[in-house]
Amino acid sequence: MGTGAKVAIGCGCIVLLGTAAVLGVVGAGAWWAKDKLQEVSTGIGDLTAQSEEMERYEKQANANPYTPKPNGVIAEERFLKFLDVRRQVHAVYGKYEAELRDIEKKAESSSDKLTLSELWSAGGSLARMAGAIRLEQMKALASVGMSEGEYRDVQLAVYKSAWASDSETKSGQLPAEAISGAVADAAKQLPEGHLSDEDARKLKEAMGQMGDNAEQALHVPRANVELFRQHEAEIRKYTMHSLAFIGL
Repeated sequence: MGTGAKVAIGCGCIVLLGTAAVLGVVGAGAWWAKDKLQEVSTGIGDLTAQSEEMERYEKQANANPYTPKPNGVIAEERFLKFLDVRRQVHAVYGKYEAELRDIEKKAESSSDKLTLSELWSAGGSLARMAGAIRLEQMKALASVGMSEGEYRDVQLAVYKSAWASDSETKSGQLPAEAISGAVADAAKQLPEGHLSDEDARKLKEAMGQMGDNAEQALHVPRANVELFRQHEAEIRKYTMHSLAFIGL
């Protein structure tokens, strides 16, 4: 079973069992906990069946071979497959978005904590929603012939391309170019007379290496930036902010 499936089931069951343990020490509350466990037993069975279906599609998706390109360029054909997956997942995500945002907001708020009853309900809801979204994600990946590894790599490339595109719009340079240029300029402006020739040489070499490392870390292929700009409207349409909250 994949990580997503375990998260989908785990977050619900852990909260349920944890809440039951807390309620078990407060007398009459134990009866309420018992009733709640009986109430959700069918739901847990449904989640188990769902996870088995999820695993089948996961195996189908990950059977597709994938080798990242050394230059990091995303082929448009694969990018369009990625968009197709996002489109399919978004159709399910949209049904739960408001509920997910509400739970996420309460979970992160220091002044609006979830009550015990709300926590119990939220655990079941999160498991249900995460399971439904994860299942659709695996179905979509299997249908377009894309592995999870490739999907995550394209997703990361999209994020980096969005950032690089915005940076170039503001400064006229891609991030790697801006950093490399700034370091080179700083090296040229080292004050003379304060360092020995040898120390100055070593410092310039160190700064040059730092610039190279930064450029490599921040490098985004121009082709990826152009591809992002070409499909930016659709990418933003299928943005799903709360997926990270449920481990997806």
